[in-house]
Amino acid sequence: MTTTSTTNGPDGLPQHEDEPEGNRRWIVYTAAAILAVAVGVLMAVLYNNYHAAQDRELAEQRAAELHAKFEEIGITAFDEDQIVAVLGADGGGFCTDPAALVKATANLGSTNGATGPGSRPSLVDERRRQGARFVIAVYCPQQLDDFDAYVDSLNLDENTTTPEES
Repeated sequence: MTTTSTTNGPDGLPQHEDEPEGNRRWIVYTAAAILAVAVGVLMAVLYNNYHAAQDRELAEQRAAELHAKFEEIGITAFDEDQIVAVLGADGGGFCTDPAALVKATANLGSTNGATGPGSRPSLVDERRRQGARFVIAVYCPQQLDDFDAYVDSLNLDENTTTPEES
């Protein structure tokens, strides 16, 4: 802001006096702070977008690999977009604790659906076991040995799929 004095200049117009420098300093500091915050937010958004694009690309690569392996053994129910949505780039819940997840789904899927005394093991399609192995091989290969050890502990013959009794 400028103030006017009561004196007139040589041309007869009122003279303006500048305000002291200290009164305008807060405007410069505020503008600099707003600019710094805006640059920080922009950098954070760009960083997040960059890593999200990398994760999406990795998820699509892994989904394409898994889809191709599924097609090799005749599993065609899932398309790549569904695989990306469910497993993401890191395998999602499947790789969090694959031994427990695979054991639970294998045990649930290998029964006849009855409850109580009528519940008994039934045959498990080989493609189902192979599909689970492919998911682990693509998304969390470091846990493949645990999966293979669990499968080897099963009594897989023509009539049952149960843990071996010792």
